[in-house]
Amino acid sequence: MQKKKSTEQENAELKYRGLIEKRNEYNQQAKEFADTRNTLNNEKRDCLEEIFALRADRGTLVDKIRDHKKIRNAFQQKARELIEVKKGKRKNIHPGVAKELEALRAELKMMDVKQQTVPLSLQDENELLDTMRKRVKEIERLEKLMNEQESIISQVKNVDGSITELFKRADEEHAKVVELSGQAQELSDRITIIFKSVTHLTVESQKNHESYLKMREKADEQHQKATEMREKLMAMRNVKRDEIREARQQLKEQNRAVRDALYDKKKLDKAAEEALETLLKKGKVEIK
Repeated sequence: MQKKKSTEQENAELKYRGLIEKRNEYNQQAKEFADTRNTLNNEKRDCLEEIFALRADRGTLVDKIRDHKKIRNAFQQKARELIEVKKGKRKNIHPGVAKELEALRAELKMMDVKQQTVPLSLQDENELLDTMRKRVKEIERLEKLMNEQESIISQVKNVDGSITELFKRADEEHAKVVELSGQAQELSDRITIIFKSVTHLTVESQKNHESYLKMREKADEQHQKATEMREKLMAMRNVKRDEIREARQQLKEQNRAVRDALYDKKKLDKAAEEALETLLKKGKVEIK
């Protein structure tokens, strides 16, 4: 009986140690999953910080692009306005004025020669002089118009120069817009690549976190079973201590009874038989 109880306790202790080992194994696996998860989360955090920095740099570039576009558009708008001014001024330019003026001057000169060299009647001379006066007035008008046109042509040339300069500066601003836009696109591409990494790291981190929770759950189950087995072992150990204590007490009582019966053989034999019977009942002695 005693041997059977001892075997039950040994089996319980073996099972308890097995549960503890399994619990520790699951806890170790859970720790490994947690460490991997934390490493992935740290990598993801670093990636996000880099994304935030890149977005800030891209935002600065976008602001610069916006400013250069405003300047470019202002130059282009001013150039277009000057083009319209140029068109308006060109309307007042008459290409045939110079030839007309040259012809009138030649005609007036011929009239003057005629008036000086050709004998004319008084009436014919008066008509010629009247015509000459008209030609002089017309020449004066055309000369004034020529002066105005020359001023307009000079202004148009200046406008052309201004238009050219404005478009040149607009092109310079546009080149800056193109350059900065390329840099901003490079940052956007970089952000896209890193964001894909963040997505991958998030998925892997979640997988490891789920595995960590499963291992923790298994470890908790083993710990709960180990706790129950430990309580069972403690109960078995307490029972054993109680039995040992009871056996010792009985042994003391039997020794006392033997001493009392030393002078009475019958009592001694009876006491020995009772002691043997008691030990047999308790499983302390085996008869072979």
